[in-house]
Amino acid sequence: MDLQPSSGLFEHGLRVMENGQAVVIEGLHGAGHGRPVPGPPAEIRLFLANGLLCCLWRVTTDRLAMQQQLVEAERRYRLLARHTSDVVVELDSDHRIVWVSESIEARLGWRPDALIGQPAIGLVHREEWVQVLRAGLSLAGPGSFREDLRILCADGGWLWMMGTAHPLPGEEAGALVLSLRDIHDQVRIRTELDHRLQHDPLTSLPLRSVALDRIRHALDGLEGTGSSLTVLSIGVDGLTQVNDALTHAGGDKLIALLAARIVRAIGHPEQVGRGTGDEFIVLLSEQDAGADVTLTAERILRACRVPVSIAGQPIDPTVSIGIATARAGVLPDELLRDASLAMRQAKGRGRNCYALLDDALATEAHTLLLFAAEIQRGLVMGEFAAWFMPIVAFDTGQVTGYEALARWVRPDGIEVPPAEFLPCAECRGLITRIDLLVLRQALAALSRLPPTLTMAVNVSAATLALPDYPQLVSEALRAAQVVPERLHLEVTETALLTVTDRIGQQIQQLASSGVRWYVDDFGTGYSSISHLRDLPIAGLKLDRSFTCAMRAKDTKSLRLAQALVGVAEGLELDTVAEGVETIEEARLLTSQGWLHGQGWLYGKAAPLQLDTAPGPL
Repeated sequence: MDLQPSSGLFEHGLRVMENGQAVVIEGLHGAGHGRPVPGPPAEIRLFLANGLLCCLWRVTTDRLAMQQQLVEAERRYRLLARHTSDVVVELDSDHRIVWVSESIEARLGWRPDALIGQPAIGLVHREEWVQVLRAGLSLAGPGSFREDLRILCADGGWLWMMGTAHPLPGEEAGALVLSLRDIHDQVRIRTELDHRLQHDPLTSLPLRSVALDRIRHALDGLEGTGSSLTVLSIGVDGLTQVNDALTHAGGDKLIALLAARIVRAIGHPEQVGRGTGDEFIVLLSEQDAGADVTLTAERILRACRVPVSIAGQPIDPTVSIGIATARAGVLPDELLRDASLAMRQAKGRGRNCYALLDDALATEAHTLLLFAAEIQRGLVMGEFAAWFMPIVAFDTGQVTGYEALARWVRPDGIEVPPAEFLPCAECRGLITRIDLLVLRQALAALSRLPPTLTMAVNVSAATLALPDYPQLVSEALRAAQVVPERLHLEVTETALLTVTDRIGQQIQQLASSGVRWYVDDFGTGYSSISHLRDLPIAGLKLDRSFTCAMRAKDTKSLRLAQALVGVAEGLELDTVAEGVETIEEARLLTSQGWLHGQGWLYGKAAPLQLDTAPGPL
């Protein structure tokens, strides 16, 4: 290769030979066969060595070319940062965000500049903080971590992302570069698969293995507490016969139906699991265990034995329940085995019942059973009777009627509080007998009272569901020779939840005959305003808790009572306030618009004195 003459190389060489000083020449190009050779410019160093002229040739890169390469690299970097699927975050030693890639706006909705200076942990779901902090400690030395995290989106939602962090080489200790990759769909699919692996596809209940894990965890939590854990094993009665008659498809429908009923009866789906075959597993919470476990079992039995139609075939389903308890140290399999053994004992006793494997609970259940037997004996021996509490018109002070209330007086003269015997009577199916007894006695007493007076009688949900209830009421009215318009039947808000189409028709049938329906304890239950619209309700009774709260100057209760009477007035309903004890309460309720009142101000419940004509109180 020859040097271009125009480069002045020869002149520089002569000068070096003359004065002996080295010269550096930049920007020269070479030529071959008389033509310039393409390529980067060169740097030439001329110097003398041992009397010889030496030439050192070095190819250099032009500064302008280097700047162009930098611009191009920056363009490509910005393109990558904006369009990459990952989010890249640079963190300082305090793990605050100092830079974030533009891709975060497409993935999470955040503008990059809005996050500068913010602590990175603020973008992580609180439930993942521990693992993030623990992983951060491991990065004190060389290394990295990789975690699945829920990252906060700008709209307040959460996106599952895989976070990978590495220390930044050459930076201050603790500085990190964090890469976030969207794995939300993978996590969702994995969660769905895990759910399918752990839950029964027929009932959506956790499988036996999951229930055992929960029992194990609960037993571990009992260490050192002295408390015990209660488990129910619930077996479907007669499932084989249903399968034989309606095929296994019919049996599966029954299992799914009973699973839903058990969950509703318990109130907490996470406490119910699917065992093997026809078995369900219930892990009772602490408040459901103890002495109330038998009441829980009774509630499940009642919920399950409601008739159902499958493939056009009417079925009266029942279940048998085994109850077992254990303290810390017992294996979950052993506790579940004991519950299953007790369930088989219940089946052997005739089904549609429960059996206990725990002595203490068995003793309590036996006591409850004896109490129910006492109630039944009291009914046979005539120890139950209707006592009467007057209902008074606020404007005149005149008695307009009475409410009949069930009372139990033992032969020794001891009066058993209704709060004690009514729940037991309801659980044991004796409440309907008490309701009908009070109805007949109340109408008999009403027949001897002036024709302007009325009689209110309570109706439980179980009595309301009797298929012949309208006929029983009509027979009692005819026997007492009382016109239907004088009878007020009171149902609680909670009882209205059990109203089916058939029960609604029965309510309409009695209303058409002249009987008036009232909602008792209004304001404390769970009824909907639609009940007041769809059912022939004639009046509302304000629960005594509101009156007691008025006595304590509770402003909210005053406003609620005012609002409730407004609803009644708008629907043209009669109103009665319960629990009135003072003249001041009566005046306040009157000023709000309540029409009638009852309570100790006007008289406690007592046997009716028929020789005394009612007058102003």
